[in-house]
Amino acid sequence: MGGCSLEHEVSLRSGQGVTGALLAAGYRVVAVTILKDGRWQLGRETPVSVFEGLSRLRDEKIDCVFLALHGPNGEDGRIQGLLDVLGYPYTGSGCAASALSMDKVRSKDVITAAGIPTAHKFCVTQAEWHHERHEIINRVMDLMGLPVVLKSPCQGSSCGMAIPRDEHEMVRDMNEILPLEGVVMVEAFVQGLEVTCSVLDTIKEQHPRALPVTEIRPRQSAFFDYYSKYTPGATREITPAHIGETLTARVQELAVAAHTALGCRSWSRSDFIVGEDGPVWLEVNTLPGLTETSLFPQAAAAAGISYNELIVMLTEDAIERRRLANHNG
Repeated sequence: MGGCSLEHEVSLRSGQGVTGALLAAGYRVVAVTILKDGRWQLGRETPVSVFEGLSRLRDEKIDCVFLALHGPNGEDGRIQGLLDVLGYPYTGSGCAASALSMDKVRSKDVITAAGIPTAHKFCVTQAEWHHERHEIINRVMDLMGLPVVLKSPCQGSSCGMAIPRDEHEMVRDMNEILPLEGVVMVEAFVQGLEVTCSVLDTIKEQHPRALPVTEIRPRQSAFFDYYSKYTPGATREITPAHIGETLTARVQELAVAAHTALGCRSWSRSDFIVGEDGPVWLEVNTLPGLTETSLFPQAAAAAGISYNELIVMLTEDAIERRRLANHNG
């Protein structure tokens, strides 16, 4: 938990919830906190370099790594690839699916090719913005009009995201977001209700299963931003969503299709805007928040799965997947 991303604090909260659930289930838990400077801290020991941290982890003779790392370096395939090389089972999607899903631009290309509705988009680099600012603004006006959605491609928790509603705001927001990654995805704004759908995909389940859909209604913010996600009472989260059986089934169908198209495993959560023409896919989260009030645990609870049961289920799935991989290998 923790990590070097903008989601460090949220990850700590997820990790603490996971630790408590595993301890309650009788597991021996070694809590590994990755500090903002990249050092690793096992339990309450003195922080050490990643190399020494990995050495100490080896000495613990662990059976599984439970990943509660959100954002870059935790959700984007890097830690997954490292654990693959080291031979440790870990929860959630593999290296390739994690990397693809974290990249909003490329994952959206895959989703669009799979026939899942998405909003029109194009990308702008820092160099293009510096030399062709007026041309880019004109392109936005011709293709999409304002407002538009600006997204830093590989951030999470709505970090590096804005919805400018006039040219002045667009210039301001582009100048703020571009330095994060050197590129911004410009996406057509879809007016509608935001919903999210969690997918559970364990070996025991045999097939990906969509959990109840959650309706998201921020009380103050214009969209489901960082403040709305993590400030108690800032958002009404309604599970199951009050959107009718037909629309619910459609969202669930698309969430499973996105999970499958991107190669996700074990669990994921897809976000949608329900516009005039139906659900439009926004992005997938391969490592959603895991506090007890986070969206995925909420959906699991509505399906009759308690928080502790969910954490144990994901852990046992990771161990079983590695056992089968070793057996088949």
